[in-house]
Parts: sequence; C-alpha cells; structure tokens
Amino acid sequence: MSNIKIIVCCHKKDIFKESDTFLPIQVGKSLANSDLGFIGDDTGENISWKNASYCELTGMYWAWKNLKGVDYIGLCHYRRYFDFNHIGRKYFPLTTIETEKFNLLNLEINDRSIEWLDKGGWIVAKPVHLYTSLYFQYCGDHISTDFKVLGDAIRNTLPHHFFQAFWDSQMRSNIFSPYNMFIMPWSQFDKYCNWLFGLLKSVEDEIDISNYSSFQKRVFGYLAERLLNLYIYAEGIRTMKIPILKISDEPEIDDISTLKYFIRTVLRDFAMKVTKQ
Repeated sequence: MSNIKIIVCCHKKDIFKESDTFLPIQVGKSLANSDLGFIGDDTGENISWKNASYCELTGMYWAWKNLKGVDYIGLCHYRRYFDFNHIGRKYFPLTTIETEKFNLLNLEINDRSIEWLDKGGWIVAKPVHLYTSLYFQYCGDHISTDFKVLGDAIRNTLPHHFFQAFWDSQMRSNIFSPYNMFIMPWSQFDKYCNWLFGLLKSVEDEIDISNYSSFQKRVFGYLAERLLNLYIYAEGIRTMKIPILKISDEPEIDDISTLKYFIRTVLRDFAMKVTKQ
C-alpha cells in the first residue's frame, strides 16, 4: 500500500481535514501568535519566517525537508480540496460547498487517482481560463517588474527549453492550474522543489519587497502558481486535472471566464459525441 500524504496548509483556527492521508500543517508558525494544536512549519529544517511572502510554500518546503517514507506527496488548503469523488459540478473548475456540510464530504483520494500516480502522472487543479494572458493578468494584478525578473532568471540560469516554455505558457496562454495544489511522486517532488526553490531564491535576491503591501508581499506564492504550470509544460509531465471544492459560506459568483469555460467544454463534448456517431 502506497504511503500518500497531502499536507493541508492552515494559518488560523478553522475547519480542516485530517486523516491517514491528510496532514494539517500550521504554516507561518514562527510568525504566529497562536498554536493551532498540530505540527508547524517551524520545526526541523524550515523557512517558516518567509510565510508572508512564500505563503503555502513554507508548508511545502517543510514537507520536502522533513517528511520521510512518503511515496506520493500533495498540497491543498484548509478550505480547498481536490474533488476526487465528483461532489461538485461536472464541468466547472471549482464548486463552493457550505461549511456545515464539510464533515459529510468524502475528500479521500480514489483508486483511479492512485493508479494515475502509480503510472508517474501528476494531479493538479482543473485549469481556469483568464480574460487575458497569464503575463498580462500578472502585470495587471501584481508588480510587473517582478515578472520580468523571473523571466530574466529563467533565461539566464535554466536550459533554453524552459525559457521557451515560459514564453509559451505565460505570455501566450490564458489557461493555468491555480492554488499551487498538486499530488506527485516523491522522487519528482524532490526534483521539482530543487528547481522551484532555487529559482525563487534567484528572484528573491533581485527584488526588494520591503515596501510592498501585505497582498503584494505574497509575490513568491503567486509566482509559484505560474511556475508549477511552466514546469509541467516544459517537462512534458502528464497530468490528471481535477476540480476543486471550496468550503465557504460566501455566495458563489460565476465570473465571465468561468462561464466561457463551461460553454466551451459543453460544445467540445457535444462535438466529440457527434463526431463519433
């Protein structure tokens, strides 16, 4: 039986999933004023003090450096989980579920997903479609010069195919898997973390975030979302894309990009059925 661990990144007292598979981690523990009652990312080898800018990546780093005997490793959030068991809407990348239903949800990984991992594939969040390219979206919502520093770091420190992939997957594409959520074989996780944290360190050395707002200081978490997609694209990794369940009592508003995604998916499936007849 494979040992699968999906860390659940938590930063405040709230609901979370805990089981043999799901391992809650208090991220940013070294910066916190409270103890959530389970293991924090400030133990062992860690970068807990960087949580304000690295976000859930401090939990990911902790898992990389401190977990042992794990065959497959994943990351989710205390209110965001993979919908392995088809609880949410069929065609949408995300479904909101009320908090009161949380304990009734079957969030455990299913056999089909485990078989996929056994074949070397990765699991990521079902892609979202943005209104513009990932490049322009980042520049519009964040500090555009940070993205340029990232591009320069990729061009100057990595093999050429990574920079070409950066151009194709960020400048031209408007599709990406969000939230830094994944499940992958541990051997590939080790390789990916070496690549990711090394690249982020290169960017960190070049930018000054001391005067950023708390929102913009989360820069390395935002960049990592793009880098997960870049790495998958550049390395030709096979992925299973699974919708996300968001646990929230806020009313769900489907934006235009999600509606367009739904329409495109329905039309594509219809065209495939007609073609097969």
